[in-house]
Amino acid sequence: MLGGAVLACSLQPFIDGDGDAGDASPHADVDASFLDGTPSTSDAGDGGCTNLQCKVDLACGDAGKGETTITGTVYDPAGALGLYGIYVYVPNATPDPITPGGSPNIACSACQAPASGSPIIGGFTDSHGRFAISRGPGDAWGVPSGDDVPLVIQAGKWRKQLVIPHVDDCATVDLDAIFNSGTGTLQDQHQMRLPSKSSEGDMPLIAFTSGYDPAECFLLHVGIDQSEFVPPGSSTGHVQFFTGKMSGGNGNGSQIAGGNTPLETYQWWSDSSNLLQYDMVFNACEGFPNDRRPQQGGNENAYKAMDEYLKGGGRLFATHFYGNWFTNSAAPDLETAADWHGWNGAGGPGIFETETVDQSFPKGQAFAEWLLYAGASTTQGQIALTDTRDDVNGLKPTGCGGDAGACYSTQWIVHPDDEHPRYVSFNTPVGYPNPTQCGRAVLSDVHLSGTSTGGTFPSECATSDPDYAANEKALEFLFFDLASCIQDETKPPTKPN
Repeated sequence: MLGGAVLACSLQPFIDGDGDAGDASPHADVDASFLDGTPSTSDAGDGGCTNLQCKVDLACGDAGKGETTITGTVYDPAGALGLYGIYVYVPNATPDPITPGGSPNIACSACQAPASGSPIIGGFTDSHGRFAISRGPGDAWGVPSGDDVPLVIQAGKWRKQLVIPHVDDCATVDLDAIFNSGTGTLQDQHQMRLPSKSSEGDMPLIAFTSGYDPAECFLLHVGIDQSEFVPPGSSTGHVQFFTGKMSGGNGNGSQIAGGNTPLETYQWWSDSSNLLQYDMVFNACEGFPNDRRPQQGGNENAYKAMDEYLKGGGRLFATHFYGNWFTNSAAPDLETAADWHGWNGAGGPGIFETETVDQSFPKGQAFAEWLLYAGASTTQGQIALTDTRDDVNGLKPTGCGGDAGACYSTQWIVHPDDEHPRYVSFNTPVGYPNPTQCGRAVLSDVHLSGTSTGGTFPSECATSDPDYAANEKALEFLFFDLASCIQDETKPPTKPN
């Protein structure tokens, strides 16, 4: 049970009136002054420990005692839904700084930001966002006890650091009672969540392109603060807002004050060195399969540039017509990632389809469980979505899967009749052994937030279309998964080294 001192401090030190945990308390950010590298002797007397290792009671596993345990729930930046696959750990030193974007380029690494600070012990959240961390048979160390124990929650470059006021030896500490039991907005109530703005922690740098589908509203709905949306090239903010087209021709999607033009956006992404400044590129469907080359240019540089970005460790979230990034002969390896078959007009606003969630791999099963938990599904493994499209015949190599060998891509949502995937992801370089892969791309044939009204952001987000609620929840899981480490998707999440 929690000690009386921990219960007494409860939430008060962590939340202030505006819900910004970063200003509320000395516990809001890790005070690493005690992580001074000076060895001391552990309670177990082994003498080989350093820093917080020395506060681990290795005798807790003796008969009649339980291991020191911390439990809790990690939420999305909005504080609304628990998230799957978030790594939660106790560091033994100050975690390394995370630089959003790349300088000069992002690194070709399986993890855009590994878990740093010499983790003592950690674990992943389940399909409800819950975790329970304690010393297991294969762990050299367990959860340290005492005052001011640091805690890190992380998914790629999404990272928030907290401090647990007190942990009792050989006891279970419910962190939901400390961090997630406040009042006010969901963000105020749930402090153990991914950051919504720079003052709360680390975030990836995202190059977002507007279009026919107002996917920028989706980013607001998952909790990214409006202050983080800024024009291209800004020195602040984590979502740089590039203007895309609205359907064919030269019509503009939504724009941000001080933003650019569609022509400038198309010119910008024709150079891989521009793309490689961003951890993630997010393309909202423009309503037409526009040629990705600059309007006045005839070369294939844009397709080659995106290919180089993905091979260099970038993450791409492409919706519907932006799937033509993967069908141009200038990037033949991307063409092999799946059996693309063109840009069909099947489905549309107001038309619902009941889709199947592929549960044949660990994350797929967790996805199905999460959709049920999130209220996007009433039957595990099924989800009704609107405004879907049909642009993928299946996976490659032909007949892959099971004994036939690994597929180059992973299907998450599939139409039950023709078995055409509605959402696929693949690691890059395509088809190479996993140890060499460091990028990831996805194609979502599921529209996110309805139809854009254009104008200046965020006016198009003033109202939400309830028909798209399930769509947004389904893609929230997959959006945060895009930031996680590259791995063999047939296996459970692995520690972000």
